[in-house]
Amino acid sequence: MMPVNQRAKETLLEIGEEPHAGVLYCAQLVISALSRGAIEVEEDLTQTLKAMMTWKPQRIMNFLMIAPGAEYDPQGWQKAKDYLQLAKIILDDIEGKMVKHFPWYRSGE
Repeated sequence: MMPVNQRAKETLLEIGEEPHAGVLYCAQLVISALSRGAIEVEEDLTQTLKAMMTWKPQRIMNFLMIAPGAEYDPQGWQKAKDYLQLAKIILDDIEGKMVKHFPWYRSGE
């Protein structure tokens, strides 16, 4: 398991959430922060995060642009001091990937 995903799983347990086997714990952590009202995002990002919970590993790897043999490594995740910081770092990275996949995603801003 990727180190950041392992940390997300451990963080979920620390905040009293049950990690769902077979999903990207990073996405589950961000969804947890959203459902707790700790962070707010636009609906399209929320929908993408929820969809990621159902994706097969290869689709997740493709979306996160992870090369074969590499690991998901959002910048700064090792320095996150709590679940909210970790969730925000992952969220920022996922949103950045959305902009790369869908260049028009932020064009209305």
